[in-house]
Amino acid sequence: MAAGKREPNRRLAAVMQEAGMSNKGLARRIVEATAAWKEPLRADHNDVRKWLDGMVPRDPKPRVIAQVLSAKLGRPVSLDDIGLGAADASEDDALVNDGLAYQAEPSQAVALLRQLTDADLSDRRRVVNATWREDVAPQIITGYMFSAPVVLTPGDDGPLRGAAAAERIRRTTAHLMDMDFQFGGGHTRRMLIQFFRDQVVPLLRKHHPEPVRREIFSAAAEVAQLLGWSAYDAGRHGVAMRYFTQGLKLAREADDHMLGARMLSSLSHQANYLGRFNDAVSFARAAQTATLGRATSTVSSMFLAMEARALASLGDKRGTATALHRAEQAFETRDPSVEPEWINYFDALELAGEASHCFMDLGDGNRTKLFTAQAIDPVLTPPRTRAFIQMVSAAGSLANGEPHEAVALATEAVELADGLQSMRYLRYLTDFCKALHELKADRELSQNFTSLLRSRYPKLAIPPVAA
Repeated sequence: MAAGKREPNRRLAAVMQEAGMSNKGLARRIVEATAAWKEPLRADHNDVRKWLDGMVPRDPKPRVIAQVLSAKLGRPVSLDDIGLGAADASEDDALVNDGLAYQAEPSQAVALLRQLTDADLSDRRRVVNATWREDVAPQIITGYMFSAPVVLTPGDDGPLRGAAAAERIRRTTAHLMDMDFQFGGGHTRRMLIQFFRDQVVPLLRKHHPEPVRREIFSAAAEVAQLLGWSAYDAGRHGVAMRYFTQGLKLAREADDHMLGARMLSSLSHQANYLGRFNDAVSFARAAQTATLGRATSTVSSMFLAMEARALASLGDKRGTATALHRAEQAFETRDPSVEPEWINYFDALELAGEASHCFMDLGDGNRTKLFTAQAIDPVLTPPRTRAFIQMVSAAGSLANGEPHEAVALATEAVELADGLQSMRYLRYLTDFCKALHELKADRELSQNFTSLLRSRYPKLAIPPVAA
């Protein structure tokens, strides 16, 4: 269509007017918002005039326009809101599909992760509403397991742990992970996404000596892992699955087998949560196979715990007991001096917590309570973790026919979790509420707990108490 025949973009004009932003003001903010990028965007008042006349700017300008207007107005502004929604439709469809394919080239995985962070940050509907795809699990596993091995430079003595750039990434990631454990992924998501997009991706695109390159890819894979978990915790399951899948390629390029397998175990955890139990078993076992003879004792224990949880969800009591026993045996032989830093969180308390989840899913109330008691330390356990375990303990009490004790534990968990931003935790609450109502033991007890939840979480879909 000729420029003179374009329809004026009245939506963009309306939002700019609402924000009190001139053509020059919008252009200036676009430049400022991308100043730290490797390739900052350029824009002036003439460009903005063309957009208002109906010209559609090329990616990523539409999303940056939406971001700066969102910041000015203090509310989300979508691409549709500014008449630029069609600019990303085909690109987003491609991202949704390509994001679940294990990539042959690292540059492809980096490009997809860059696009994914943009889409996640901008709340682009096609991407953030993408779902888990169980049909691609075998392809992800075989893509990673049978991809070409990394060819190391002859005479190379291995990674340089002192690489400054990789160390900065790891320190930042550790700080954000600590915040995630304390408060839930909702508190750190935007910081984490922006950090990866603006600081990590440019490093992945640069040329480095081979040992340094592997360190940077390894550190970046740790960020991708945390991105996946934060998206998972926020209920963006399709986005999380794609972060984990592309993170696998970063780990492969780093020649970091344990970190790649960690990504597979995360996919197992997520699949189990979503009710894809067979996928969960496959991913957990793939993690073990991928690190056969290479994983440390603690890492092996964690992978076995993921298998146990998946088998428990399938109701396989014998398989669960076997996997848990092997996990305990592996954990007992651990040597903290050789463990990767990212597995430091997996201590005896964490292993007991995994066991408690297993017995909760098997409906064994006594063992659930036994292991939840071992999973909580009054000083060491972060409030977020304690709130989760407390809900598991409450479920164990319900399974034992002890509703008053169950509600007391659940009430304490709600108090502990004040301000916790986690969709997973909210599901624990609704699942407990449903089970409490179904028990029909004490209508007043159910009503009181339901009232507490409604006061704390007004938007939470809570099942009604049966008459």
